[in-house]
Amino acid sequence: EATWSDFLTPAGVRNLAYGWDRIENVLWRVYHGELEGYDADRVIVMIGTNNLHLNSNDEILEGMNLIIEAIKIRQPIAKITIVGILPRREYESRIKLLNFQIAELTANHNLQYQDIGTKLLNNESSINESLFSDGLHPNKDGYLLLRDEMVRLCTPNE
Repeated sequence: EATWSDFLTPAGVRNLAYGWDRIENVLWRVYHGELEGYDADRVIVMIGTNNLHLNSNDEILEGMNLIIEAIKIRQPIAKITIVGILPRREYESRIKLLNFQIAELTANHNLQYQDIGTKLLNNESSINESLFSDGLHPNKDGYLLLRDEMVRLCTPNE
């Protein structure tokens, strides 16, 4: 929260995320006006972890495609970046494959893709437990590792 307030809010970045968000929640909000009434310079999308236990990879990819299409319609001049799903305990292999598929989907739309979650993995490609509070949510040290990447993604290039 402090990182957002200190670094991103002054840069004009809006946080439109909610706890427990899933792809279908984001789609509903976008379809019901969340991206209307202003022109964003950029839109950063990081969603999907809460769909892992409910949906197949194909369903997640279909949802991501719908999100991309909906954003492109509502924010046609915005630079869109899709951020890979952050790693979580017992899902590392699936997330690695899914992020590869999300990167391909993103490339098919000629959009930027970033996988910032690799900073949270150890040498064995499992989550670095010292950077998580519960195997899903990064702790303060984990978020500090991600902060610079998020700031870079969210602030304009000078």
